[in-house]
Amino acid sequence: RAVSYVQDEYKAQGIDPADVQNAYLSHMATTMFGLCLVSLVATILTGAVASRTACSIARDLRRETFDKVMHFSPAEVGKFSQASLITRCTNDIQQIQMAATLFIRMCLMAPVMGIVAVMRVLANHTGLEWTIAVAIIAVSAVVGVLMGLTMPKFKKMQSFVDRVNLTARELLDGLMPIRSFNREEHELERFDKASLDLMTTQLYTNRAMSFMMPLMMLVMNCITVLIVWFGAQGVSDGVMQVGNMMAFISYTMQIVMAFMILTMVSVILPRAEVAAERVEEVITCPTSINDPVSPKLPAASAPRGELTFRDVSFQYPDARADVISGVNFTTHAGQMLGIIGSTGSGKSTLVQLIPRLYDVTGGSISLDGIDVRDMTLSELRRRIGYIPQQGRLFSGTVESNLKFAGDMVSDEDMRQAARVAQAEDFIAEREDGYDSPISQGGSNVSGGQRQRLAIARALAKKPEVVVFDDSFSALDYKTDARLREELAKNVTDAALVVVAQRIATIMHADQIIVLDDGHVVGTGTHEELLRSCPAYLEIAQSQLSAEELGLTQEEIAAVMEGGER
Repeated sequence: RAVSYVQDEYKAQGIDPADVQNAYLSHMATTMFGLCLVSLVATILTGAVASRTACSIARDLRRETFDKVMHFSPAEVGKFSQASLITRCTNDIQQIQMAATLFIRMCLMAPVMGIVAVMRVLANHTGLEWTIAVAIIAVSAVVGVLMGLTMPKFKKMQSFVDRVNLTARELLDGLMPIRSFNREEHELERFDKASLDLMTTQLYTNRAMSFMMPLMMLVMNCITVLIVWFGAQGVSDGVMQVGNMMAFISYTMQIVMAFMILTMVSVILPRAEVAAERVEEVITCPTSINDPVSPKLPAASAPRGELTFRDVSFQYPDARADVISGVNFTTHAGQMLGIIGSTGSGKSTLVQLIPRLYDVTGGSISLDGIDVRDMTLSELRRRIGYIPQQGRLFSGTVESNLKFAGDMVSDEDMRQAARVAQAEDFIAEREDGYDSPISQGGSNVSGGQRQRLAIARALAKKPEVVVFDDSFSALDYKTDARLREELAKNVTDAALVVVAQRIATIMHADQIIVLDDGHVVGTGTHEELLRSCPAYLEIAQSQLSAEELGLTQEEIAAVMEGGER
């Protein structure tokens, strides 16, 4: 009757009711279309802001994490392992980036949707508001149960990713020994085991999270049934209009959808949380080698290249005993110090203390009269050229590797270093000379060539102390002799510290230190040690004949007998 009355009233005033209805529909359609455009623009802006913010977070995290790793000593690298550090700098930060993107995009939209829907619900008093509380409690219960089931697995998943990366790295690095020992099947089984553990964990988490959407739909449909059931009673009693009930259903679904959007983000949050904890472990890990609070520099009048060990001892972290104890010596620029000893006697560990790859646990090491711990790491390492046994080259060219120290290395310095290191000949034989490409790790050059390039790289920076950590092991005797001869002629303004296994490499050194189980058991020249140090004589006998040693059997027996006493 009300509708008929309104229509008759419009007609009495000469207004067509259809025109009124069309005008209303046009107005509402225009308003809704405008809101859709605003929503579209807001969504695009939200996506752009989310992507840019997440990428910036990932960039800054990656830079901070890698910067921290670059300041790690071998002790911290060993604590995490190289494979784990690679995973943390790449995969873990990628998980954080994905979570940040979803979080910003969804969490900017969901609260707006939920708040507007709640405001509309509260504006219409229907008596069904309790159904919203039931829906929120049900959604929270579903999310809580799923998070409780999957969180421990997400934590294990990242460690399994570490293990897969570590296994793959070992297989690739050890490809030649694996083939030579015919262990391909065994290593493939080991990789399959690591991969299977990761797959099983991922299947468990994915299956658990796959229940999320069906359960959310079940909650939404159950809430819809509740609203219809109790709303129908209100319609029957005449206290609620059908339109109000349908609007309430729409608003309730918007509120539930807002919570569903948040739960979609929660699918990736557990793994992102684990990834964030792992990245935080790296960033907050204290470093054992740090710059001094008040750095010092050698005086202008201080002797260049004077290296002194004073009662030096060293113990690895978590070790029970010193691996080096009571080492004392001094060497000067223009002198060569040889260090020799049996395998495991602490030779490499000793020279790694010079550039502060590790810090001494007792005594002190001074360079040019200043304790190395009182210099900044950059200043100390600028003065030291360190060549490890396994010379590591970087992808690029021969020139980029020899000038690795920076712009301070001129072309003449580079070529002079190559001549001294006996690398000039094979560089000239390459088609592009110093512009010849070097692949990652120097895999396109031989072991001896790689060592000579590593030696040239260290010499090119003109350091005060050059440390050769068994860096002649891949050289033949002829190249070894020529290289040592060139070092003696051209490198007269730097102290040479040479760790060697071969007597021939260090027999002409100005001073030789013999290590045995971390202790100095002999110091002197080659001739002096042959007649006074049984450990040195034993090594010499294994490599040189009695004629080359210049000792009679009686003299050898006397030295060995004196050592036994």
